[in-house]
Amino acid sequence: MRLLAIAQHLGGRLEGPDVEVSRLAPPDEARPGELVAVRSPRFLEAAIASGAALVLDEASPCPLGRSVVRVPSVEKAWPALLALFDPPENWALGVHPTALIEEGACLEAGARVGAYAVVCRGARVAKGAVVGPFCYVGEGVEVGPFSVLEPRVTLYRYTRLGAGCRVGAGSVLGVIGFGFQEGRRLPHTGRVVLEDGVELGAGCVVQRSVVGETRIGAQSKIGDLTQIGHNVRIGRGVVMVGSSAIGGSAVVEDGVLMGGWVVLSDHVRVGAGARLSGGSAVSKDVPPGQTWAGAVPARPIRQHWRRLALLDWLASVERGLRQLLRSGA
Repeated sequence: MRLLAIAQHLGGRLEGPDVEVSRLAPPDEARPGELVAVRSPRFLEAAIASGAALVLDEASPCPLGRSVVRVPSVEKAWPALLALFDPPENWALGVHPTALIEEGACLEAGARVGAYAVVCRGARVAKGAVVGPFCYVGEGVEVGPFSVLEPRVTLYRYTRLGAGCRVGAGSVLGVIGFGFQEGRRLPHTGRVVLEDGVELGAGCVVQRSVVGETRIGAQSKIGDLTQIGHNVRIGRGVVMVGSSAIGGSAVVEDGVLMGGWVVLSDHVRVGAGARLSGGSAVSKDVPPGQTWAGAVPARPIRQHWRRLALLDWLASVERGLRQLLRSGA
């Protein structure tokens, strides 16, 4: 890819020779013939020393004669730059001859199904949707327009995906949850619903409800290896970093931000716009807009800081007492 084309795509301008670059590279590993986007001033020296072509803000200094793409903001141009070097995966082109499409399944025009995938009777794969290799699309499942199932995704019966969803490799939606009564597993009669624009990372599990729906609201983004229990309700625009877990029947309202390794107990409610720090273990309701942190259990952020400060103070007192005892004072 030539730098002039990159500059035009980013709405920037080219300084120096129009050279060809092979890939994006980090500043400390870049070589001539590669491209470095300098997103922070602390990386500028290493990027210049590498000899690679650069993407810089207008104000960033650079020696004369270097090949540089100047943009108003490297940070704002970063997503578009990444997209140039990340062509889409072609997991499915048309319907692969090894795919099993049961009688009664509906594939709309432009739907694509990869090798060894299974689409069961009563399922519908909408226009532009992609079912990757080795996926299982169960009975009565709906895959919305232009949604993407990466390889080895399993959608149990009656799961419904809206438009523009993306489900990461190996994820399982609609599996029976952990529910027992008197030693017997409770039947799960409900389903999982993903509204438009929801994205799940790889290896996620979303359990179907005992009755009703387990629902994830529109435009919510959920990281890898996340567990969502039965009858959970997640609002719109929620962000969950990977390796988190939500117990059954919990409610996460609109706009909540959750760091990695967050655990919510069953039946708790997290209010709209709340923020949960990474590693938090939430065992009671979180009011809207508050920030909570802490593992055992999570609490409002200022209480958490006070508790940590007190523990540090007690540790310093304990060290002082030991020194006094050793000195015989």
